[in-house]
Amino acid sequence: MQYRGKISAAMIYDQKGIIDVFRKVDDVTLLGVMDIKNQFPGQSYFFVLKKVNNS
Repeated sequence: MQYRGKISAAMIYDQKGIIDVFRKVDDVTLLGVMDIKNQFPGQSYFFVLKKVNNS
């Protein structure tokens, strides 16, 4: 989906009114942002996901 002017991967929770959008930072890091419909307008929750090598 397009988010803030850029095509991004997204996970949409229809029943909850939540959209999580993901952008690649580097080979092991994703930046995520969560927008909740009808709650806290204009406020987003940012988070970082890191790939872990368990070998």
